[in-house]
Amino acid sequence: MRKGVRLMNSKTIDDKSKMNVDSTFTLKERVRMNLQRWPTWIAYLAVAWSTLYGVLHLYWLLGGAGYPFNNTSMGLFGAAMVTYLPVKVGGMIFVILCLLGILVGVQMKISKRIIPRWFVLAYAWGITVVLILFVPDSSLIAAMAYAFLFKFHFNWMMMNQVICIFGALFWGFAALAYQRNTRNACENCGRAEYEKPFFLVRRGKWITYIAVLAPIPYAITRYAWALGIPLGVDPGFLQDFSSVNPMHHITEWVFGSICIAGGLLTLGLIRKWGEVFPLWFPLIRGKRVPILLAVIPATCVAIAVTAAGFVFTFSFIAVKLQLMPTDGILVSQIWGAVGPMLLWVPWGVALGLATISYYYRRRGQCGHCGRDEA
Repeated sequence: MRKGVRLMNSKTIDDKSKMNVDSTFTLKERVRMNLQRWPTWIAYLAVAWSTLYGVLHLYWLLGGAGYPFNNTSMGLFGAAMVTYLPVKVGGMIFVILCLLGILVGVQMKISKRIIPRWFVLAYAWGITVVLILFVPDSSLIAAMAYAFLFKFHFNWMMMNQVICIFGALFWGFAALAYQRNTRNACENCGRAEYEKPFFLVRRGKWITYIAVLAPIPYAITRYAWALGIPLGVDPGFLQDFSSVNPMHHITEWVFGSICIAGGLLTLGLIRKWGEVFPLWFPLIRGKRVPILLAVIPATCVAIAVTAAGFVFTFSFIAVKLQLMPTDGILVSQIWGAVGPMLLWVPWGVALGLATISYYYRRRGQCGHCGRDEA
C-alpha cells in the first residue's frame, strides 16, 4: 500500500514538474508560436473584421451618428474616393461587401468548395485594394510628416482609415494563405517543390532604386520653397502660403529632409548595413538587423504614400478632365506642388515591393516546411 502511495506521489510530482515546464514554455513561446501559425487563424480575423465593420455601417445606414467619410475639409487634392459617395449609397455598399466577406471567409476555412476559388481570391484581393486605395486620404501621410514637427492631430475619420487598413492587411494575408494552400504550396512561406526563387528577389535591386529616387522631386521643390524660390508655383502662391504659415520655411526643410532620409533608409533594403548594424552604430554594432524593424515601418509608409498618391492622381485627372470644380485654382500655376505628388503612387508601390523583396531575401529556411531558397 505504501509502495502504491509512493508511486502515486512520484507520478504527481512528475506531472507537476511537467506542468511547470509546459507553463514556462507557454509564457515564453505562445505568442511566437501563434504568430507562426498565422495561416490557420487569419481568415477568422478577416471574418471578425468584416462582421464588426459591417455592423458599424448598418448603424450608419440606419441614421446613426459618426459616419466617417467626409470630404468637406480635405480640399481639392485631399479627399478619398469613397467620400464622394452619398451616405446611403456608401453604407449599402460596405454592408454588402462585409456580408460577402463573411461568406468568403467561411469558404476559406471549410474543405467543401461552395464558392469558386477564383471568386474567393478576386474578392479577398479586391477588398484589400479597395480598403487601401479608396478609403484613406492624404491625412495619414500628413500626420506622419507633421509628427516630426511635434504636431500631432488625430480624429475619428483618421481612426476609421486605420481600421480599414488593418482590414486590408487581414484580407490580404487571408488571400495569401488561401492562395498558397490551394496551389499546394507551404502556407507559411509560399514555397513549393521545384519552384524558382520569388521574382521580387531577382528584381528587388532595381525596384528599390525606384523607391529611392521617386521622392527626390518632392524634396527639391520643398527645399526651393524653403529658400524662397517659387519653383513650380506662382510667386503669389508662395507669398500667400508664407502669410498663412510664417514658419513654413522650417516646415519645408523638414518635409524635404524626411524624403531624403527616407530614400537613404530605403537604400538599406539592398545594402549590407540594412542587414547588419554598421560598426559606427553604438551599442548594437555588428548585430543583425531584425527583419521586422525594417519591414513594419517601410510597410506603413508604403501604404500611406500609395493611398495619398492615388488621391492626388485621381483628383489631378478629374480636374484636367473638368469632372470636378477647381475653386478658381489653375493647376498650371501650381505644378510644382502637384507634379511631384503624381510620383507618389510609383514611390509607394515600389517601396512596398522593395520591402517584400527584402523580407523574402532575408527570411531563410521555413520552420514549417523546411524549404529554403533555391
